[in-house]
Amino acid sequence: MPQNINHYNNRRLLCTPSKFAQNCLFYTQEIGVLSCPPNNFISYEPQNSFIFIIVLEGNGVLSYREKNYNLKAGCIVWLDCKYGYSYTNNEDFHLLISSIYCNSAPMNELFSFFYQKQGSILIHIKELQPFIEIHNDIERLAEEKKDNFEHHISLKIHELINMMTTFSRETDGISNIVSSISEKNALIKEYIEQNFNLKITLDDLSREFCVSKYYMLRSFKNQYGTTIINYLQSCRIQHAKELLRFSNMPIETISKECGIYDVSYFNKIFRSFEGTTAGQYRKKWKK
Repeated sequence: MPQNINHYNNRRLLCTPSKFAQNCLFYTQEIGVLSCPPNNFISYEPQNSFIFIIVLEGNGVLSYREKNYNLKAGCIVWLDCKYGYSYTNNEDFHLLISSIYCNSAPMNELFSFFYQKQGSILIHIKELQPFIEIHNDIERLAEEKKDNFEHHISLKIHELINMMTTFSRETDGISNIVSSISEKNALIKEYIEQNFNLKITLDDLSREFCVSKYYMLRSFKNQYGTTIINYLQSCRIQHAKELLRFSNMPIETISKECGIYDVSYFNKIFRSFEGTTAGQYRKKWKK
């Protein structure tokens, strides 16, 4: 069952992109969740926008450019709104969807590439969670409007487009998405191994690799059997052990060399991994 999207309450958040976002970024114009009751019809006039639709629950029909597309939970639609579209659902089923209206200078060409590759505006995904988490992230960023929020929204839309355009119809989309996630986790792991001496936060990694923070945490643990934070700390402690054994650096300096600038916190982490203090560990190997 898909997670979150604020309990699927009907809502609509309108966004006004800055001139910079309109000229340089992928930007969102509206994001929300819509519940259509049974035996309902909703029509939308043409507008200058593109929309990503995630079908969360129910069944219905999307009419677009004189074609009808059957909608059901797990469907994701990407369409050009300049042609207008409508939803219909029958007497037996409601239809629950999330939507992201967005645009950018290259969006038209990206959409054309997607449509030519897939031969349809609609794909069906067994694992909706990565798409739902992107929706959640974009909505949160648009609501909070913190520093550089438009840039972060642009990265999330780019991530969404990448997931849509790398979808493989032959394997129902699962193979490519799983492969992409596995490869991204491997890159995150390698990045940690090479940069553990720097200050690294989960938000930094999320932005660096254009992935939802919460999905990144879950997928990394599923793949490697440990959390990102635990793996980062283990890399730091492993390096600390080498310096304690083979150098005469003060423990405070070693702590900083490992990316931990509070020596008391360093000792706490070291003890949690090794069951002893850094000083006791050094004495054991210096005998």
